[in-house]
Amino acid sequence: MPQEPAARVPGAWPGLPPITSWPEYGTPEFYAADPFGREKRFSVFVAAEQWRLQGVALDQLDDAEWYAHVFGDARRLASQIIAATNRIRGFREIREARQVKREPHQLQATPDWPPIRIPGGKGRYLTYTDERGMAA
Repeated sequence: MPQEPAARVPGAWPGLPPITSWPEYGTPEFYAADPFGREKRFSVFVAAEQWRLQGVALDQLDDAEWYAHVFGDARRLASQIIAATNRIRGFREIREARQVKREPHQLQATPDWPPIRIPGGKGRYLTYTDERGMAA
């Protein structure tokens, strides 16, 4: 937001100079500022006024423009809802697939790969042996 001209409130802080700059609400500078400082309080007032003006502007829109402003493009929103539904359906299918009992996978060693440690085999390994070379 552009910096507003110096603020003067009659009767408030009469001996203090006008506020000419302040941290924007919600920025790191705002959180680092003195919590009781005039500039931080003023930035809160500015943010509140912006919020009020936004509400006034939204109240002046007709229903279709209000929905378009608040919810954005309806097709984009619908596609997001459909994508979320598909993800839920995918999770459900994965959970059901995990519940199906299958035969255990038979380990096979592959040529030119390192030996495979056999799970639960107490340190045993499965290594590739060329059956054709042994028969000759």
